[in-house]
Amino acid sequence: MKQLLVLVFSICLLGVSVTKSMAQDVENDSVETAFRKGRWLSGFAGSISSGSTKNTSADNKTVSNRYRIEVSSGKFINDRFNLGFNINLERENIEDESVRTSEDFFIGPKGTYYFSKSKVGSLFVSFTPGFIIYRDKTILFQDSNYVENINKGSGFGTMSTLGYSYVIYDLVAFDLGLNWSAYRINITQSTSVDEIKNNTNFILNDLTFSFGFKIFLGI
Repeated sequence: MKQLLVLVFSICLLGVSVTKSMAQDVENDSVETAFRKGRWLSGFAGSISSGSTKNTSADNKTVSNRYRIEVSSGKFINDRFNLGFNINLERENIEDESVRTSEDFFIGPKGTYYFSKSKVGSLFVSFTPGFIIYRDKTILFQDSNYVENINKGSGFGTMSTLGYSYVIYDLVAFDLGLNWSAYRINITQSTSVDEIKNNTNFILNDLTFSFGFKIFLGI
């Protein structure tokens, strides 16, 4: 995790230094930001990861796969301040002695602020409060039978992003970011063994790295 943080912040600092050096080559009399009032900015970002762990003593192996897709769109209500919406979809699958699949859908209004006035890019920060739907299912072999445990529910939370946006020809922005999400969810727990259902509260925290692109619309 520390290596991931160091990588992202290093890339952000590199982006800022590149922006400054390129901006110095532009005449100082008329530099207009790409993130200007009245324009729309729409696009998507995502991440994918896969890994495995093997216990050679017990001859057990764990395989995990994770996917994330984020779709967003918004309008600049002022120079460098964008207001719109954000949709986030995540899915994770873990296989060892059992099979666990979790999915969540998050949607909410999104505000993003870009720090630089340069046309070539900017460091940015965004914040999204919203509503989440969550579901996970675990299948395991118990007492010669397959047992399904299901948790599902909904709640509210927030997603924050710190990243860098690199702009090409005032039309396309490539984003690199570090995302921090925190959700509080009311969960209903059930199992295929009996019909008993339990209610509980989950708090989910997540740190992810993402890459994506956005398209500018408008003059």
